[in-house]
Amino acid sequence: MIVTINTTLVHGTRSVFHNMKIVILMWVINAASALVLTVPIYNLLVTNLSHSAISDKLMENFDYMWFLQFRHLYQIQLDQIPLSIYSMVVIYILLQTFFLGGLISIFNTPEKNHIVDFFFGGVRFFFRFLKVLLISLVFYALAIKIYDWLGLLITSGYQDSENVWMDFVLKGLRYILLIFMLGVVTLLSDYSKVSLAVNDKTKFFKEFYNAILFIKDHFSKVFTVFLIVAIIGALGVLVYNIIGKFIPRTPSYFLVLSFVLQQMLIIFRLLIRMLFCSTEVILYKDLSAEEVLVEIH
Repeated sequence: MIVTINTTLVHGTRSVFHNMKIVILMWVINAASALVLTVPIYNLLVTNLSHSAISDKLMENFDYMWFLQFRHLYQIQLDQIPLSIYSMVVIYILLQTFFLGGLISIFNTPEKNHIVDFFFGGVRFFFRFLKVLLISLVFYALAIKIYDWLGLLITSGYQDSENVWMDFVLKGLRYILLIFMLGVVTLLSDYSKVSLAVNDKTKFFKEFYNAILFIKDHFSKVFTVFLIVAIIGALGVLVYNIIGKFIPRTPSYFLVLSFVLQQMLIIFRLLIRMLFCSTEVILYKDLSAEEVLVEIH
């Protein structure tokens, strides 16, 4: 089969929509995680505003004096919230690693796409993917550090210069370089996980090396598909931000519309994450498949 960018995107999109039940499952778990974080703050707001006339004013404009008073009254409770957020972020990352194992499993074997198969794949590949995650975090940190070093270098080089445009251009290029480095690290991380799952291997460094060779040999297709999916995701966020600006804050029932729109964005992001996964599995399986020569007598 000759793999093209167009066929990869089409087949990947079909695979995503054939597994919409997985999207609902992940959305429910994400909503439950968000609920755990928001309930403590919600209780504090209800306690403070349920019998206060200022609650109506906050619907129209933010009151900084009320906010300062609110922070002073509930400082002890609010100081505990960052710890809860950090803990939930760690749990969320681990959940996403678990989900990715399930997604790759069902995309690798489309005939086994039940919820049970999804959870079985998540359990089976979790610890393998966890190794990839830890190594990837080191590379992400290195990319951000290089970004910071370049910023310091540009600032020190042009702090006594009046060439504002060159400083602007170099900082713009620095930002593009950061996006490129993060994209490459993400590609290496994703294809290492795909290689581990598709080949059912446990040796991380060997599959990481195979992922590097695979991306190098097929960089144009791999990076183009990755970029197209990323652009689709960015366009969705842009549309959400544009529409969100036109939704009024009052009366209160518009908050329901804003909430529905936000949930649509979350579901869209989950679909994009699944599209990343499905296209990567398709590309890896087709481009790394061994060619079989058939002799015709």
